[in-house]
Amino acid sequence: MTIVKNIFLLLICASTSYPQQTRPEKSNYEETSRYQDVMDFLDALKIDGKTMKLTSLGYSTQGKKLPMIVVGSVADTKPETIRKSGKLVVYIQGNIHAGEVEGKEAMLELLRELKAGKHAEWKKNLVLLIVPIFNADGNDVISLYNRPWQYGPIAGMGQRANGQGLDLNRDHMKLETPEVSSFVKMLNEYDPQVTIDLHTTNGSFHGYHITYSYALNPVIDQTLDNFTRNVFFPKVEGKMTAEQWRIHQYGDYLEKTPAGKPGYYYWVTEPRFNSNYVGFRNRLAILSESYSYISFQQRIASTKSLVVNILDVANADPKLIKETIRKADDVAMNIRTFDSLAVRAEIVESNPAQEILLAAVKEERNPYSNEIMYLMNEDSLKKIVTAEFYSSRATKKAKVPVRYYIPDSLQSVIALLREHGIQMTILKESERKTVQRFIIRENKMAEREFQKHKMRTLEGTFESVEQTIPTGTISVEMNQSLSRLAFYLLEPESEDGVVAWNFIDKYFGDGKYYPIVKVIE
Repeated sequence: MTIVKNIFLLLICASTSYPQQTRPEKSNYEETSRYQDVMDFLDALKIDGKTMKLTSLGYSTQGKKLPMIVVGSVADTKPETIRKSGKLVVYIQGNIHAGEVEGKEAMLELLRELKAGKHAEWKKNLVLLIVPIFNADGNDVISLYNRPWQYGPIAGMGQRANGQGLDLNRDHMKLETPEVSSFVKMLNEYDPQVTIDLHTTNGSFHGYHITYSYALNPVIDQTLDNFTRNVFFPKVEGKMTAEQWRIHQYGDYLEKTPAGKPGYYYWVTEPRFNSNYVGFRNRLAILSESYSYISFQQRIASTKSLVVNILDVANADPKLIKETIRKADDVAMNIRTFDSLAVRAEIVESNPAQEILLAAVKEERNPYSNEIMYLMNEDSLKKIVTAEFYSSRATKKAKVPVRYYIPDSLQSVIALLREHGIQMTILKESERKTVQRFIIRENKMAEREFQKHKMRTLEGTFESVEQTIPTGTISVEMNQSLSRLAFYLLEPESEDGVVAWNFIDKYFGDGKYYPIVKVIE
């Protein structure tokens, strides 16, 4: 029997010693917790308001309250109390995709351990904000045929989308769902320095128990990126490896990558995704992806171990994380206005010869649905050396302005910026300014819908013109910590901004010019 299996059995035995049991534990890991199971479990923990406090993140589309448990030595759950505590604030969420249930179950187990007094060393330096069930509506749309290839839970799991039929992990720029709006409100109020978003893989193949990622886009602060890649995660990997978990960056081995050759490839750069969005806000963003093709029990156990090890590393040197984030904020507030930043990006090769673990899968039948499930074949595990694609570069850039001017008629854009927490002022007097105005050369709308939108793409050039900026115009100055986010939202050629998500559609007028102008000095 392998060391991993021994550790895994010890974890299972330990979980049965608690009076509170999760639904997977009660069902021999055939079932996952429903929303009411989560609420009943939290009630059974008897959270007493001392070192664990129960509040809520917000509500789901269907009106379910999203529980958020605050863990740490703080007097109450008020954002100002937690911000003023001086401790490193870490936000953790499970179940953004409600078929990927391992984070939900792992966080219930972790809360149980915390209530029992384990991990007491975290209280000195950390405050945790734990949301075990982010997609509460999708969670209860249980079907045996959701994610049928995944190895359990064999009695079914929830769906990917929320109650609106939208993917919550594509909503972080347009903010059309109450769940993600609540998440962004939490970021603005509590300002966690670290966020952890818990997932399960959705079709990738490799030989790891669990994988991870972080913010990937060339706009993201380079000091923060370097710290995440080269300082923080090597320590986490070392701890996981010592526990005999196989861990690597999240990706998929492809015989032909977009670069035209084999490699281990990651594909996400847009800030519509949770981890990239948090990175655009200059915070340490972590994506966890347990492997679909190991057992349900192992996925829960590996997810919990990864979170524990992340928190152990964070607790060991919170000052370093805070200092890295402070530097990223400082750079964003003093962003060089003569620079150009990416408005579109792609993943590129980061290492021409990376050692990767691969394993084949074997097929088994779900005893209830008769659908084929995949299970990693441990006997087939092998090492290969291949190219790894884990860097990003700009495919199109734009100059960073001193400020943007937004006509006060663009109320949907203004409301979106306000919801993101971007600072704005209103001109009290008209001004005569030399501005950069975008001339639209091409205006294309996608033929197919994506997240109930037909994405729009503009191509064109900027020209320098003198304009009168009228009273009431909204000014967005770039000397603020969210300058990178404001830039990606407002640039006309951005792949993930207000143009792409149709916020500007009814304001194009004669179609010659983009209505938002900017000042370059």
